[in-house]
Amino acid sequence: MTATTPPSVDGFDPLDPETLQCPYPWHRSLRERAPVHFVASRGMWFVTSRELVAKALADHDTFSSAFGLPQMPVPDSIKAEVEAIQAEGWPPVPTLLTADPPEHHYYRRMLAKAFTPRFVAQLEPEIRAIARELVAALPVGAEVEVVRGFAAPLPLRVIARVLNVPDDRIDDFKRWSDQFTATVGGQLDDAGLLEQARNMVEFQKYFAAELDDRRAHPRADLLSGLVTAHSMDDADEPLSTGAILNIIVQLLIAGNETSTKLLTGILHELAREPKLWDRLRDNPIDYAADLVEEGLRFLSPVQSMFRITKAEATLGEYTIPAGQLVVLVFGSANRDDEAFTHPDDFDPARPNAKAHLAFGAGIHACLGAPLARLESRIALEELAARFGSVRLGAGNDFAYEPSFMLRGLQRLALEFGADGHS
Repeated sequence: MTATTPPSVDGFDPLDPETLQCPYPWHRSLRERAPVHFVASRGMWFVTSRELVAKALADHDTFSSAFGLPQMPVPDSIKAEVEAIQAEGWPPVPTLLTADPPEHHYYRRMLAKAFTPRFVAQLEPEIRAIARELVAALPVGAEVEVVRGFAAPLPLRVIARVLNVPDDRIDDFKRWSDQFTATVGGQLDDAGLLEQARNMVEFQKYFAAELDDRRAHPRADLLSGLVTAHSMDDADEPLSTGAILNIIVQLLIAGNETSTKLLTGILHELAREPKLWDRLRDNPIDYAADLVEEGLRFLSPVQSMFRITKAEATLGEYTIPAGQLVVLVFGSANRDDEAFTHPDDFDPARPNAKAHLAFGAGIHACLGAPLARLESRIALEELAARFGSVRLGAGNDFAYEPSFMLRGLQRLALEFGADGHS
């Protein structure tokens, strides 16, 4: 796929390898010619304009979130084997991402009781300490791969602290996270799907034991908050183990993978435009926040999200039958020139950058958005405090993860320059 607009939307395939590497020309063509488009080969309707994506997000009665798991189906050839592995753990429970009201409201209310703004604000010293430690380990004047060296471990260690995962299980935590996201908008072969199922059960057994421990011995952590959230309101039932496990998976993906991709993408842009780094150095607190907001719009780490139509739906002049799988393409909506001037430019001074849909909108807007913003801002502040410059390293292929739902560079080689301050 080149930077030119494709000749026809009929050839659009979200899982085509070239499209996965650069979907934006297709998105532009879809917005202009068919902002609601059925991809027959995948059985999915793609909604790409900001206006129509926002309309669907606001209409949760019609555009249901009860679509099941946000991934491709398991092939019949190994379905029985995968199910046998899954039977050793807990069955999936629709909670936040994949539930409709009233169930969704219950689960969101229960998480909100534990994951409060005060809880997030209290994490700032720990986030800054982790960021400072990781920044100090980065070399000066030598090429470093920043996904592995910084952008991945920072949010991983933060969400591990939130869930009180000990340091000696961080590697397992990372492995589980990688496994869970491998099929979110992407595909694995049969061996990969079986390995993913085994990892899910291993994850479930570890955290189920931790939840049992918190029920007997509560601590000042999020797991304890989740098992005791019902006690704050006598009308609420306790969260089941299966429900909490599902919530933890969503926290792991939302609080880890998306922040990694956001930070990596922002650093890529800073390395491409040295003047942006200079501005960050001159005014780190305000400019870091601007970089994060424009990064969310421009990069859209969560590129899209599923919905399923509960009834025949009308979006603009398009009609979608009932029971159809719909893909709301945030990455396209956030680059719609009807909403943003020069949308394909990375512009941290953009006055309406916060009009993006990177965290969704409506009842399913991301609860973890304040944490993502906080840790990304702190990361940029700490990097700017130590390094005088940043530039792209020689060892870059700029290959993106093979997913149309989670978009981010697989690796990014950078070289940081010394602090010019005396």
